[in-house]
Amino acid sequence: MEKFGKSQSVERREDDRFLTGLGQYVDDTTPEGALHGYVFRSPYAHGVITSLDVEAAQEAEGVHLVLTADVLDQAGVAGKMEASLLENQDGKTAPNTDRFLLAKDKVRFVGEPVAMVFAESLAQARAAVEMIWLEIDDLPVHMEVGTGGTPLHDLAPDNVAFDWAMGDLAEMEAAKSEAAHVLSFEIADNRIICNSMEPRGCWANMEEGRLHLCVNGQGVWAQKEQLANMFDLPASEIRVTNPDVGGGFGMKAMSYPEYFLTAQATRMLGRPVRWMSDRSEAMLSDNAGRDLTSTATMALNADLKIIGYQVQTLANMGAYSGQFAQPIQTQLFSKVLTGLYDISVAHLQVTGVYTNTTQVDAYRGAGRPEAIYVLERAMDYAARALNVDPWDFRRLNFIPC
Repeated sequence: MEKFGKSQSVERREDDRFLTGLGQYVDDTTPEGALHGYVFRSPYAHGVITSLDVEAAQEAEGVHLVLTADVLDQAGVAGKMEASLLENQDGKTAPNTDRFLLAKDKVRFVGEPVAMVFAESLAQARAAVEMIWLEIDDLPVHMEVGTGGTPLHDLAPDNVAFDWAMGDLAEMEAAKSEAAHVLSFEIADNRIICNSMEPRGCWANMEEGRLHLCVNGQGVWAQKEQLANMFDLPASEIRVTNPDVGGGFGMKAMSYPEYFLTAQATRMLGRPVRWMSDRSEAMLSDNAGRDLTSTATMALNADLKIIGYQVQTLANMGAYSGQFAQPIQTQLFSKVLTGLYDISVAHLQVTGVYTNTTQVDAYRGAGRPEAIYVLERAMDYAARALNVDPWDFRRLNFIPC
């Protein structure tokens, strides 16, 4: 048998230390004496910030630093998260709706970071957060996955994040006009909360003038590049490491505000700082997955062969466009749009919309599982509508061997 042939056992090297409790995670590797960070998160879904009073928190016992959007501005930190932007059907780039590290002027979802406290102990940081006073003027909340409603961003007046399409619409319409059967189905793919065994966390330290960020993420190079851009530092002055990571599956692949805030705190204080999410704030702040509604349309000839397949999707982006979010339900979705079926004409159109919810981004296959889910549900629906066996219907439409 070949060296890497099928069905061969694979020698695993990491199991012993994990099974015997010798794994080294963020909590296990944090430098001694590190300050604890805790995030003050918006309890409001949508509103204009009229007052943010952190004076009592700054004077609280054990507190060394309270970061706000104003403090970041004064420190010269641009404070904007990166987002992948698509080209719309009209040829223009999707609007770049800024997402700041800490809420600035407005809050747009429950759990959005507004301030971050660093103190000698976690209990002191939590207590100081309770002293922060936030006042807002309420705005109507847009929760429905659709266009319209009170705009979350000035650059997206109809709450449209992007309008993207792939394929020849004229060919699709021609296939439908020639078809013996045209069937349409609405298929919902609900939002998923991603619960990793180990919540997100990081620590940061200045080591001989060089910034070191240790984060339980999925890779170091993108994080390093973003830190360099955020702080206008040469990449050579930044070190990013990943310890053992207790689950990620895409949700930990991108950057989050807390990582930059922790890094900035160690730059300002000159001592190690740490942050670890608890389970409740993970539910509010971790990127979610899925959350789209699709209408799948099949055009079939008299022999029940599929001659055209169209998907029109409304994709919920949450309050902001995530680091990878826009390409996921569009470009990545399109790569497996027709699966294993012999379909000569296909068309995909996706409208991304903003809502007052936590942002959605990469998770467990990122767009590909969603596309296959829509396709296979549509195949089942079509078989029932045509009163044929689902397996026979699939065999009829498979790509020939």
